[in-house]
Amino acid sequence: MSRLGHHNHYMSGNSFRFDSLVGELRNQGLIVTVHSASNKTWYVKGDGIYVGYVVTEDELASLKRENRLDLQGVRSLG
Repeated sequence: MSRLGHHNHYMSGNSFRFDSLVGELRNQGLIVTVHSASNKTWYVKGDGIYVGYVVTEDELASLKRENRLDLQGVRSLG
């Protein structure tokens, strides 16, 4: 697994919305980086785990609406 650096830019026209979602995950101690800007996907990894999860912006927004924006919610996406 390659190491991904932190990116401070956001990929969609809804930058404030996704800045808030990514910030919320980071405040929980998760590492969140851009996975693919063209596909609007994020890589989410918890501290101490070797596997991360790739999620779309739409999936993050859906988890937020369902009040499940955390590592368990991300894991549940499959």
